[in-house]
Amino acid sequence: MRKLPPLSALRAFEAAGRHGTLSLAAQELYVTHGAVSKQVKGLERSLGVQLTRRTGRGIELTPQGRHMLPYLTKAFDDLGAAVRSVHSGSFEGSLIISCMPGLAATWLIPKLAQFMDAYPNIALTVLSAVRAPGLHQDITDLEILYGRPEWPGRRVRLLRQLEIFPVCSPQVMSGPDPVRTLDDLSRHVLIDNPTGTHWQEFLLAQGKDTTAIRRTLRFQDFNHELSAARAGLGIAIGDDLTTGDDLAAGRLVRPLPEMVRRQSMAYYLVTAPERATSAAAGTFIEWLVQEMEPSQNQ
Repeated sequence: MRKLPPLSALRAFEAAGRHGTLSLAAQELYVTHGAVSKQVKGLERSLGVQLTRRTGRGIELTPQGRHMLPYLTKAFDDLGAAVRSVHSGSFEGSLIISCMPGLAATWLIPKLAQFMDAYPNIALTVLSAVRAPGLHQDITDLEILYGRPEWPGRRVRLLRQLEIFPVCSPQVMSGPDPVRTLDDLSRHVLIDNPTGTHWQEFLLAQGKDTTAIRRTLRFQDFNHELSAARAGLGIAIGDDLTTGDDLAAGRLVRPLPEMVRRQSMAYYLVTAPERATSAAAGTFIEWLVQEMEPSQNQ
């Protein structure tokens, strides 16, 4: 027989190690911060080794914890895949989701073929959450929103924090003014939203003066920002989720290694606490959470 620690303890440690904080693990598992801490401590006692250490901003893994984490992550991914493979053909029904348009266009739609192949009897409707988070909450089964988790009266689950960084067309890097340092940005058009917050956030994090920005091109729609960058019109701010396919295909490149990891802003799954989760919605949520994992997109 396999002699294993309790599955709940392994799951709590895997979530805490993956997120780097007990609070985010608790959000993912729908339990309290204290419950996750108790499970992790129990696992450490069971194994007779220390797996985590407390830090000022969360936890860090010991060498033993770092060694163990990827095995557990793969194991839970495999368990989810096994369960879905058994029941995929039996799930049916309709599902209405609301999604930020930038995420829908650059990430969700390219991946939906996988979900539709696995669950052919689930009919999906995707609405755009444009400038009014919560607009569709009365008619949707779930919403995928970006921002701070400030939606009172709603059940909120963290999906993904982002790393942001400059992106541009390869032709910019092969042109007369390739970007090699942060100071080289001043010679290029910086593509942003109407308020210019993307570049302000990035440059301030690098200790740079944002008043040095001279030439800008701004769009209301994030998809248009990326389209302009692909067309070689300037340099935009991308992230490790929505620009993943463009980077992998070579349509966009990262001219600089610098990046900023957003802490307060992230993608969240938002649902109504009073509404029961249907089998179709639960299946989509499980698939979405797994696909959102950084390991799935790097």
